[in-house]
Amino acid sequence: MGPITAMEESIRKEHQNNCHLFLSFQKFLAEQHFDWLRLMISSDRKSLIGKGILDVNGKNYEILISYSPFNKFRYDRIYINDYKIKFHRDIHLYYDLSLCLYHPLIDQIAFKKINLFEMIPWISEWIVFYEQWKKYGVWLGKEIKH
Repeated sequence: MGPITAMEESIRKEHQNNCHLFLSFQKFLAEQHFDWLRLMISSDRKSLIGKGILDVNGKNYEILISYSPFNKFRYDRIYINDYKIKFHRDIHLYYDLSLCLYHPLIDQIAFKKINLFEMIPWISEWIVFYEQWKKYGVWLGKEIKH
């Protein structure tokens, strides 16, 4: 394990050891910026769980969020509750249908995890690019090919 990986793991362990405080802070920040989102801390799942309706260009999307330092690889799992959205490698979804909003190695600043409130605006961007992809067959947003 290299020094950067060790530091990253140290940050994750700190967040895990102080899980309730860390999640409370994430909840506070998100609620200050996004009144459409309802969040609660799930002690048994050690996660911040959220749900809300996001209006993008006059269309409503139900958003489901799970955010936890115990999630593997990245803290966030953000979903659009829409049975019509199917996995396709061109539309930036993980196999579990959670949104791929950033590259966990390239877009994340070293020694800093991305706060939930920083990610939430990216959901709207993802939706806009998804709607364009349905129309044109090409992902028009910035991307790093997987």
